[in-house]
Amino acid sequence: MAKITIDNIASGYASTTALNTNFDAIETELNSKVLYRNNPSGEPNSMENDLDMNSNDINNARNISASGTLTVGGVDYLTQMQDLYDEYAALLNRVTISTSSPSGGIDGDIWFKVV
Repeated sequence: MAKITIDNIASGYASTTALNTNFDAIETELNSKVLYRNNPSGEPNSMENDLDMNSNDINNARNISASGTLTVGGVDYLTQMQDLYDEYAALLNRVTISTSSPSGGIDGDIWFKVV
């Protein structure tokens, strides 16, 4: 299906009206259905559908912000990072740090015990 449909212009007096109607149709499509690289200030410029990169790369991205899930190669990285943090926090809760030596050592040593 065509993304923009315009009428053929036949010769005659009505051709100016048909031409203007076609230009209006093109203008409407470009103003409401195109994602601009350099969007005019104050105009909406957001995706309303998924963007399929067809196995092509996205290059030179300075920052990527994601809400929901971030899946790369079938791996949900936000869940993986949360799991790693939870394991780290659980380990920290099991460690006791003290400057008092349990047996030997010198002043200033830091002793830790995993419980």
